[in-house]
Amino acid sequence: MNIPSSEPQLVHPLGQHIIVDIFDASNLVGEKRIEDMMIECAHAANATILKTHIHPFETNGGVSGMIILAESHISIHTWPEFSFAAMDIFMCGDAQPELCLPVIERYFQPGNMVVNTLTRGGTITRFGEFQPLLHNKLQATLKTA
Repeated sequence: MNIPSSEPQLVHPLGQHIIVDIFDASNLVGEKRIEDMMIECAHAANATILKTHIHPFETNGGVSGMIILAESHISIHTWPEFSFAAMDIFMCGDAQPELCLPVIERYFQPGNMVVNTLTRGGTITRFGEFQPLLHNKLQATLKTA
């Protein structure tokens, strides 16, 4: 819902949100393997782990997992039957979520990865238009590896 205001609303960049689609991937089953990968991602990014939860699916061996961070979260869903995984990495503060990407590549050895990076926060003008704020560390990108 947009509530118009006479003054522009400003939220400085709060964090970086990376969405990763992982194609032609290996190692998509096994709770411990997936949890280890996510923990290594958090450590690589200099993030603080608060809680982890990994849930296996018996029907296909896939896994859904979430790590709650002091800086936000890392989540994953794997579909081994399609050799595909989807990850969501959102971090604020001094954490560097882009440092998760080499960890993901090493664990899953994907044929392709599509990486979308969003800067969270921006300005809403008096006309209700959103203008993202880009910080030198937090650039919006689309990358295909």
